[in-house]
Amino acid sequence: MSISGITANDDPAQGYPIRTAAKALTANAPVSASGDVADNICTLTGATIQKPFSIPEADWAYAAAASGILNTTTAVTIKAAAGAGLRNYITGLQIASDNLGAATELVIRDGAGGTVLWRGKRDTALPVTSVVFQTPLKSTANTLLEIATLTASITGSVYVNAQGYVAP
Repeated sequence: MSISGITANDDPAQGYPIRTAAKALTANAPVSASGDVADNICTLTGATIQKPFSIPEADWAYAAAASGILNTTTAVTIKAAAGAGLRNYITGLQIASDNLGAATELVIRDGAGGTVLWRGKRDTALPVTSVVFQTPLKSTANTLLEIATLTASITGSVYVNAQGYVAP
């Protein structure tokens, strides 16, 4: 095997060129096995992806409904199931509310009525609260994420926005 030098961007590789490159992707790469080599990744124009966790195309965001969550314990789906072998991850959320008649607990659940992944409390009058998960919350594969208030007798609405990504 001989080394043949460089090959231009977007040209087929000839021989065994020495290259520093990344794989251009718009979807997550197939999962590698433990101990396997994994490529660096970049956008389709060659910009190396430096953001944590996932490629930009795998990001998702949920914006609160116009009326928020009002006087109910009915859960709201914030991210549909991601598909076979894929999980939803939450990296952050923001919580706002009207002046509430009573404090309420908020939960993020893995699946419809599923395991509580995160629990917080919203007092009767608080400023916008931002939560960043340094270690993202992870759903079970192919499972939706939902948020619910646990007190139905509140007055005023709770507004939750969430962000995350999809990955294996």
